[in-house]
Amino acid sequence: MEKENKEIKSYQENTEADQQKMEQFQNNQEIVQVKSRQSNPVMGENAWLFLIMALIYSLCFAFAFYRNYISITFPLITAATLSACGLFLRKSNIPWKKSNWWYVLCCMILGISTFLTANIFVIFFNTVGILLLITVFMLRQVYDDSRWGFGQYLANMIFLYLNMIPEVARPFIHLADSLKKRRKQQNKKKTALYILLGVLIGFPMMIVVIILLSSADQIFSQVVGDLCYKLWEQILFSPNAFLVTFLMVIGFFGIYSFLSALALNNMPQWNSKRNKQNPITAITFLSMVTVIYLIFCVIQVVFLFTGGVLLPAGYTYAEYARQGFFQLLVVCIFNLILALCAMSLFEVNKILKGLLLLCSGCTYIMIASSAFRMILYISTYHLSFLRVLVLWFLAMLVLLMGGVVRTVLKPEFGLFRYSMIVVTFCYLVFSCGRPDVLVAEYNMAHMKEDISYEDLEYLAKLSLDTLPILNRYDFKHENCTCAGGEYVEEYDYYEPSLIWEYNSETERPVLLGCRRCLLNQRFHEVLEDTKDMNMRTFHFSKYLARNTAQKLFVQ
Repeated sequence: MEKENKEIKSYQENTEADQQKMEQFQNNQEIVQVKSRQSNPVMGENAWLFLIMALIYSLCFAFAFYRNYISITFPLITAATLSACGLFLRKSNIPWKKSNWWYVLCCMILGISTFLTANIFVIFFNTVGILLLITVFMLRQVYDDSRWGFGQYLANMIFLYLNMIPEVARPFIHLADSLKKRRKQQNKKKTALYILLGVLIGFPMMIVVIILLSSADQIFSQVVGDLCYKLWEQILFSPNAFLVTFLMVIGFFGIYSFLSALALNNMPQWNSKRNKQNPITAITFLSMVTVIYLIFCVIQVVFLFTGGVLLPAGYTYAEYARQGFFQLLVVCIFNLILALCAMSLFEVNKILKGLLLLCSGCTYIMIASSAFRMILYISTYHLSFLRVLVLWFLAMLVLLMGGVVRTVLKPEFGLFRYSMIVVTFCYLVFSCGRPDVLVAEYNMAHMKEDISYEDLEYLAKLSLDTLPILNRYDFKHENCTCAGGEYVEEYDYYEPSLIWEYNSETERPVLLGCRRCLLNQRFHEVLEDTKDMNMRTFHFSKYLARNTAQKLFVQ
């Protein structure tokens, strides 16, 4: 009896060991197999609806972006894109989640911001932001993302974009399938097919006949031949027609392949119980890095935050503040990535948590040092677009590191959603704040009529947003051939004289030139660039700059 009990106990122990090995094997898989799901048939069942929708969207896309990318049509095409996504969700019987409405609102705000500014940097990232927001919005609508982590979200977005590549052929497949179904249902109604076949045969015949008759009769050649030549050269194969066709192709296949990739319903599922690595490795390298960070933070407190009392010889306070700023910014970004990787790849215990919190605290000191350095530099050399961008990024980094600290203390914290909200909100503030206007307002308020030619030239070349502000000051002609003279012709301007002079105080050469001529030249360029502005190409920033230029030259 005892022998049988031992055998049973041994069998149970072996069974439990085998189960543990199987569980460990499954947990060691970083990415689980793709779940077999049935693809959403909505695109195939409503092929004609989505084909017509994509065609209409492509026409709107070409209308919006034909030789025009920042006008009032930008928020309109954004609304059209969201409407196409809404049609897909409606036909798929996918209800809109209330928590996702803010994605739609943010997209529209970014579209309106593009209409209000002429800054190319802001316009580019507005476009990128809209595309990313729409992507995340549709992923959250179609899939259950409750178990997706930060890295999983990024990987799934890339997976969706890769799926769009083969889906470019999907419109042709859906069209062929739809025609087959219709042919089976309507075998007797082939009139349209016969007409199409006749057009395809008759078109090349018509071209050959026109060529022959044009060479046979001069009057016919002038009447019909020239008309066909203009149609062929100036419309069908002109650069304008090519650009319109290209935009239509981008719009049609872009929206169709995006929705078709969502309809595949083949997003990989991730193993939420992935086996993480031993934390000793992370504790070792974090300890080494944190020691260096602590030494650096002590130096910041002693040399920088004390007001420059103990600065090295030969350094001014502003020069010391400027030195190494961008390297410090890179280190802050590196610390953010380092903390994310440590939490994702290693088991988190109390020691690792303590090191991550200490590293995060050092990062906050570095961010404060970076901001302090930049503020000191701005107090001496005033604002620029890059300096505003850096201060904005540091403020956003503070909030992102707060999410990292929260994740260290509470691992189930939704870091990706938090980061998405923080980045979106901060970028909306930056985009709608019109940073070029902020730079011009600050610099002109501090320098006023004493602004140098170089500084004024920098502000004038930022974007059209700054021109109404620069024209508030009545600069007189100086260092130019028209100094003391009057303007004779409307919209005329003089090329500014470029004269260099050595400044003994700053020990650097200073560019002298006519600030009035510089602004007149810039406003003249505005009048030339905006003379063809109409309802389709209307842009708020261009409108303000043009009005300012017209008032200037009319005086």
